[in-house]
Amino acid sequence: MIKIGLGKALGFSLLAFIGLNFLFVIIAETVGGGLEPLFSAISSDPLSIISIFFGPISVMPGTVITVLYTSIALGMTDVAVLIQIIGYLVSPFVAALVAGRTGGGKGGSFGGWMLAALIGAAALAVLAFIEITDPILPIIGIMLSGAVNGVFYGCFALLFTKTEMY
Repeated sequence: MIKIGLGKALGFSLLAFIGLNFLFVIIAETVGGGLEPLFSAISSDPLSIISIFFGPISVMPGTVITVLYTSIALGMTDVAVLIQIIGYLVSPFVAALVAGRTGGGKGGSFGGWMLAALIGAAALAVLAFIEITDPILPIIGIMLSGAVNGVFYGCFALLFTKTEMY
């Protein structure tokens, strides 16, 4: 029996994920001075907004943490890139926390974020199918990354669920 918690967790986590991704892209492009080319690219190719909305789901969490650590350790001074990398880490984390708080139970919390991650990965896979000539390997990589992100951040959704863990 599916309860309303799964739908709430899915909707709110997807909304938080898309909103935070867009916010981090806008902040990074504003700091980097590339806001005008971003909107020009969106107006010339409207499907590119899918990669803005769901971009972080295509990168494994370990890769994001490694790139962030390496960038800071090597003294990278490009603030726009650091904001973008931090957005790749913060957006799914906050969306998973939102799913955990709105899911109602353990299954709704984890399932809501997992479905949100898989929906984002499926949207990017459809974009890859449309844009790339030989899309099989990128689609497999995107869907695998979506599943890994769903499980990894889904654990945080379980930690912040309203019900007891035992």
